[in-house]
Amino acid sequence: MSGPAARFRQLVSYAEVIGRDAWGTPQLGPFRIAAARIQPSRKLIRDAQGAEFVASYVVYTVAPITLRHRLWFPGDDLSDFNHARRPAAVDDYVDGAGVVRYRKVWL
Repeated sequence: MSGPAARFRQLVSYAEVIGRDAWGTPQLGPFRIAAARIQPSRKLIRDAQGAEFVASYVVYTVAPITLRHRLWFPGDDLSDFNHARRPAAVDDYVDGAGVVRYRKVWL
């Protein structure tokens, strides 16, 4: 039996924000590419600070994406930080053994 990752047929690029320079510009770690499923969403969720908002997308992936990461969809300009999408919430889904099977990243 294959896991949920077998259905991830799209690619998403992501990088972690590791700090800011003297002018406040975000400094990114290395870019990585992961298999994912990008799905439009109109769901009311709570972000990390507890504020409610309507998510525009949900990304299913096995990549270790956290709230510190920024995501770029296929066709986005990776050199432009303004095209990056910031996760508002990340839900880990684990199996019976406690192993993370996949993540839902709400944008």
